[in-house]
Parts: sequence; structure tokens; C-alpha cells
Amino acid sequence: MKINEKMDILLTRKNMSRVKFAEKVGITYRAFAYYMSETRKPRKTILDKIAKELNVTPEFLLDDNQEIQLTQEEKFIKGLAQSGGSTCEAAKFLSQSKGLFAGNSLSDEDKYNLMRCLTEIYEDSRKGKK
Repeated sequence: MKINEKMDILLTRKNMSRVKFAEKVGITYRAFAYYMSETRKPRKTILDKIAKELNVTPEFLLDDNQEIQLTQEEKFIKGLAQSGGSTCEAAKFLSQSKGLFAGNSLSDEDKYNLMRCLTEIYEDSRKGKK
């Protein structure tokens, strides 16, 4: 996995924009954009700051043989992007759903019923394709 792919995943996990990240590291957005497009490589001092901010080692970022273990959500979104699906809508739905489950605003019974409804919707959509 390339350095730019790793940084992109880690930034998404931190819910941080590229602009804010560049500011936090102390570089211009343009410089960071060069790193993300692999037009340029960061100097050691900048790489150290980037790695520290992302809670990884510089060696991890530079080693293309080291992968980041993707979550199910990340795998799903990546698969949609590769197949030309609507990643924006799917990402928004997953984000909202995650908030419902993680925020403890639903009782266990409500969470169970929500999952049953989603499963029914899924099954109905599968029947329509046969």
C-alpha cells in the first residue's frame, strides 16, 4: 500500500480534512497535495511530523509492503468506488447508522428491530433482482 493511500485512510479515520491536517503538521496544503499525488516525497523532518500526527512510524508510511487493515465499512466503500457505485450516499448512510448504534440513543430492542427492518429491505431488494 502506497504512502498516499495510507495517509488517506488514516486521515479519514481521524475525520480530518487534508487542509486541516496540513495546517496541523505545519506545511502548506499545496505541499501536502504533492505528497498525496506522489509528485513529491516529504523531507524526513516533515515525514516525522506526519507520522507522529497519524500515530504511526515513518517507516510504516514508507514501506509499500505494509498494509493497513481495513474495517468492513472501509472495504465496502472502497468496493463501491471501484465498481462505480454511489460511495457518497453509502458513506452517508453508514455514518448515520453508526451514530444510531454507537450513540446509545436507541434501546437494545430498537437496535434489534432496526436491524430486522434493514435485513427485510435488503432481502426485498434481492428478490427484485431474481
